[in-house]
Amino acid sequence: MAIEESEEYVKSAKKIGMDTIFLVSPNTKNDRLKKIIKLTSGFLYMVAIFGTTGIQTKIHKYTLDALQNTKKAAKGKIPVGVGFGISTEKDVHKYVTSGTDAVIVGSANIKIIENTPAAKIQSRIATFTKKLKTKTRQ
Repeated sequence: MAIEESEEYVKSAKKIGMDTIFLVSPNTKNDRLKKIIKLTSGFLYMVAIFGTTGIQTKIHKYTLDALQNTKKAAKGKIPVGVGFGISTEKDVHKYVTSGTDAVIVGSANIKIIENTPAAKIQSRIATFTKKLKTKTRQ
């Protein structure tokens, strides 16, 4: 949701104690970024790539630069999570060492679900997630 259209949403969310999680991208301008941070609670979701989500093969310098800029703008008032295109332990390690507060992995989990017999989905997702999690502590 665009922040320009979020007034009722933010007001209603605050009334019931629900967080408002907004998205920013690597090309979000600083003045807009500050407005989004002001209206965000819970965490700020930074989209890591231009384009659509899915398993990517490269972490872009523009994303790491944007992460640093977003963290600086947030001034520790709100955690910053990075998502879109994250699918490997190497990706998680790179983002964590670059300062993200959270790593969001979706498409890689969907791929596991699509390619795994139903009886083994929970086990494979757990194994995959544990591998990723180890890279948050190194």
